[in-house]
Amino acid sequence: MSFAADAGGVISEGEFRDLLAKMDTKLKDIDASSAKLFDRSNRAMLLLPPGVSDMLHDALVKLRDLMAKFFDEIAKVVLNPGWPPGLYSTGNAWTSQVGGPISSLSGKLTTDQMRIDNFWTGPAADAYSAILPSQQKAVEAIKQATDVLDSNLTKAAAGIVVLWIGVIAAVASYLIELVAESGAAATVVGAPPAAAAAGVSTAKVIGLVIAAIGVFATYAALLADSISTMRQTMYANSAFPDGKWPTSTAADFNDGSLSDGDTTDWRIKTHD
Repeated sequence: MSFAADAGGVISEGEFRDLLAKMDTKLKDIDASSAKLFDRSNRAMLLLPPGVSDMLHDALVKLRDLMAKFFDEIAKVVLNPGWPPGLYSTGNAWTSQVGGPISSLSGKLTTDQMRIDNFWTGPAADAYSAILPSQQKAVEAIKQATDVLDSNLTKAAAGIVVLWIGVIAAVASYLIELVAESGAAATVVGAPPAAAAAGVSTAKVIGLVIAAIGVFATYAALLADSISTMRQTMYANSAFPDGKWPTSTAADFNDGSLSDGDTTDWRIKTHD
C-alpha cells in the first residue's frame, strides 16, 4: 500500500482508514494462524514420546503467554488510534482562517497605510498613530501563535502515522513468520521446533511494538514541551497589556472630538 502524503507527512482520511483496516485484517490473520498452530501442535503431542511431548507442551504454554502480551501491547495502539486527519485539518484551519487573515492586517497597521497623518493633525491624531506599533505587535503575536499551533498539530498527526506504519510493518513481518511456523507444525516432528520458533517470533514483535510506542511517547513529550512553551509565551502578555488588546491610554486620545474647542480637537491637515 502506498500513501500520497503531503509535505507535512500527513495522509488523507481515506488512507488512514485503510491503515486501520489493514491492521484489523492482519490481527485476524494472526489469530487464525496461531489457532491453527496450537491445534496442530496439540494433535502432535498425542503422538510424540513423553519427553518431546513435554517440551512441546512447555513451548505452547510460553507461546500462549507471549501472544497474550502481544495483544495487550497492540491494544494500546488499536484502542487509541488517534486521528491524524483531524489534527491536520485543525492546524490548517488555525492558519487559513485565523493566522493568515490576521497577518494581512500587520502590514496595514502603519501610518503610511492608515494614512492618518496625511489628512489629520493634532494631539489626538498623534495618539492614534502612536498606538499602531503596539497593535501591529499584537497582530504578529497572534500569527506566531497560530503558526506554532499548526506546526505542532501537524507534527502530532505525522507522528501518529509513523507509529501506525511502524507497528503494521512489525505485525506484517510477524504474520509471515507465524504462517510459516503454523505450516511447519502440520507434521508431527515439525511441531516442537515450530512452536519454539513461534515463541521467538512473538517475543520479537512484542519488542518492536513496545519500542515503537516508546519512540512515539518520547516524540509526544517533545511536542508537549513545545506547546507548553507556546502557552507560556502567550500568557506572558508582552503583546497584550493586562491580557487585552492594546489601546491608547493617552488622555488626548480620549478627547479626540472634532469641535469641542479644546486643544485635542482633530483637525484636517492643510497642505501649503
